[in-house]
Amino acid sequence: GVRRGPSPPVWQAPVEGARALVAAGVGKDARVGILMTNRPEHLAAAFGTALAGGVIVPLNTFSTPAELEHLLQASAVSTLLFERRVAQKDFAAALAELGPAERIPFLRHLVMVDPASGPASDGAIEAWSSFLERAAAIPPARVEARAAAVAPSDVGALFFSSGTTSRPKGILHSQRAVAIQWWRWPRVMGVADDVRSWTANGFFWSGNFSMVIGSTLSTGGAIVLQPTFHAEEALALLEAERVTMPFAWPHQW
Repeated sequence: GVRRGPSPPVWQAPVEGARALVAAGVGKDARVGILMTNRPEHLAAAFGTALAGGVIVPLNTFSTPAELEHLLQASAVSTLLFERRVAQKDFAAALAELGPAERIPFLRHLVMVDPASGPASDGAIEAWSSFLERAAAIPPARVEARAAAVAPSDVGALFFSSGTTSRPKGILHSQRAVAIQWWRWPRVMGVADDVRSWTANGFFWSGNFSMVIGSTLSTGGAIVLQPTFHAEEALALLEAERVTMPFAWPHQW
């Protein structure tokens, strides 16, 4: 199960996301960018991309417009699934200001999770709801066939370094590497099958991706999602959702 704080969006199954991605032209090894906070659509996008045979590329929601441009250039994502407003950032506006398509030649499809927050641009950005409607054109059996064709040695994810001393650098991870981490961390941390985890830390960091998503879901647990960290809301979620494995950084503690 996946839960989050107040006003949760409608849950969309990863299989539906995979079918929509296939209908949108995502093929084997295609790179799909995910620029979102911790919300159900982030997980649907990640698992949907994997089921469709693509490569997930989680992108840092702290990025400035210049940093986002670098990430899109370096990652060569062809489809970007993004959340419009994160804190004070408007990613729809930032994407509209990136300039000629030649600067980011592989990016051809933009999908926004929350179009209700206002007009995005001149029709260049598709709403999440209309994107998911594409799934009807793809039978589930095609997604099952794609998933079955993925090999452990195939590229599964592209994570970026923090860029503390220079520009962020991309690190490719095979499907096997991701699976090993999702097997390893539950054993390192002693995670049981009834775990209820919480975090407000971005899943664009490989550590959060493996230690929270991986450890929890691979052992059959439940994740409590908080899009951005607010201490009072976090305490309320920990109590109300009976969290047994909170995952945070020192300043949050």
